[in-house]
Amino acid sequence: MKFGMFLPTVGPYASGPDALHTQRTLAQQAETLGFDSIWVPDHVVFPKTINSTYPYNDTGRIRTAPILDPLVALSFLAGVTTSIKLGTFVLVLPHRNPIVTAKMWASLDVLSGGRTIFGAGIGWLEEEITLLGAPFRRRGALSDEYLRAMKTLWTQPDPEFEGEFVSFSDIECEPKPLQQPPPIWIGGHSARAMRRVVEFGDGWLAVPKSVAAFHESLGALRVAAEQAGRAMSDIPIMISPMYVDSVDAYIEEFKRYSGMGYDSFFAALPFWARGLDGIQQAMDDFARKMNM
Repeated sequence: MKFGMFLPTVGPYASGPDALHTQRTLAQQAETLGFDSIWVPDHVVFPKTINSTYPYNDTGRIRTAPILDPLVALSFLAGVTTSIKLGTFVLVLPHRNPIVTAKMWASLDVLSGGRTIFGAGIGWLEEEITLLGAPFRRRGALSDEYLRAMKTLWTQPDPEFEGEFVSFSDIECEPKPLQQPPPIWIGGHSARAMRRVVEFGDGWLAVPKSVAAFHESLGALRVAAEQAGRAMSDIPIMISPMYVDSVDAYIEEFKRYSGMGYDSFFAALPFWARGLDGIQQAMDDFARKMNM
């Protein structure tokens, strides 16, 4: 079994004088306990008025909070760990110029020793995406093109690309990432997201609201894979039942999913406890009960 852990780079531990100590402590403890990966989320700003519907809970609302930039946070975490994998859950593709993103990610992959996982999605917060200059209604097409462009920059010695949203030629983009290319894991739950997993992804980051919702998206993934001629066994899935709020509740859901044959999971442990000591105790409890 592989277990990833969400780091609290959003919320009360993402700002103030204690943020550095908290992030370093939890990342190093995750590595010591045997977690396979640590993950950080992405928002640039939170508009004060949000009419968009958050898709990963039953309320449709999100609680805003301070949030560290994911690329900066992962660069720091790379420097205080040695072996644990480092991922974004997920980097919102429309937020950033793809050439700049490709450059930053390649630099991160080099300086982490090739430990990165490029978790990517198209985003849901219309007010934020629009503010940052991307066309919200076309963010899917834009994101697909950005992924193609970044793969080109990561893998080609003389990268050239001609698209609707980004074009380049006669350039050098160095260094290349150590991983050729870094693994790309796609987040989302819609039928279009499942087609994106099949076309671009090395895996699917699943954040279901329920087991039934997971099966609905899984069905769409099977259809997309069949249409593209890609075997489902070639698409690993990491599951994060974000609807739980304790270690014991997570274990019950873990049993249901692992009973279906899945072996890669993600836990939002920092949200289940109060204070640094409480989070550390929850991590120890999780590792012990999962026989990590």
